[in-house]
Amino acid sequence: MSVFVKTGLAAVAAIGVPLCVAPVAHAGEVASWNGEYLVVLGANAKSGTSVAAGQPEFAHRSTVSFTSSCAAGVCVATVDNPPVPKNESMPRTIEFTWNGSQWVREMTWKWDCLLPDGTIEYDPAKSITVYTPGQYGILTGVFHTDIASGTCAGNVDMPVSAKPISGPVT
Repeated sequence: MSVFVKTGLAAVAAIGVPLCVAPVAHAGEVASWNGEYLVVLGANAKSGTSVAAGQPEFAHRSTVSFTSSCAAGVCVATVDNPPVPKNESMPRTIEFTWNGSQWVREMTWKWDCLLPDGTIEYDPAKSITVYTPGQYGILTGVFHTDIASGTCAGNVDMPVSAKPISGPVT
């Protein structure tokens, strides 16, 4: 499976800091995503047309810290402590942009396709991760990947969530 999945990030889905500010945003408002979060990539609940969607895998959990800022009408949330990706084609910086209702990240990379003999084939891919703010500061969404060619050609969807480690600062 992809290194994104293996690192437990993908995203992107934090431990240690006791206070956080939960994502604050409603359609059309200025958004923020700050603090420590437990991020879960539901690799165990994959679906899609790629053979990779049918390969068994566990859910991946990671702890990360987000910091957001807005300038000139654009709000960006950055993962402050991303793990080093094992797949060289993945961007080292992890940023999400607020589109008015969701945090969105797009990337072009190479999916590490696990072949039946245990070797890895790197297939061209484009992914979009979308997080929608919900109750109690919890964000939910999907990590969608279109794999352009190769053995794993097709698409893979995995649910994602980000839960604040502690409640919002008041």
